[in-house]
Amino acid sequence: MTEFKKFAHFLAMESAKVIQQYFRAPLSISTKADESPVTVADKKAEELMWELIMKEFPIHGIIGEEFGSYNTDAEYVWVLDPIDGTKNFVCGGWMFGTLIGLLKNEEPILDIRS
Repeated sequence: MTEFKKFAHFLAMESAKVIQQYFRAPLSISTKADESPVTVADKKAEELMWELIMKEFPIHGIIGEEFGSYNTDAEYVWVLDPIDGTKNFVCGGWMFGTLIGLLKNEEPILDIRS
């Protein structure tokens, strides 16, 4: 469990580096099918987290806010929301964060909010 917790914190720190580049900077906003906003910061942060997970734990699954799901029948499945509170992020407010969860056999065992 300690290994996963350290890795989840690593994911959060690495995604923050991406997100910080776009905070309070001009950026384009797209609208998803559910009418919620999505930015390049959301997409690039999640893309990086996918890459890091696939490198470290290639047999794990992933459920992502922006890029869908992969290998969700795996014993371990990561759940990613790169920017929870995108509307606030877009407005330059501080009330947003990255959510990272880990499921084991479909049961939550870890969550990180940064």
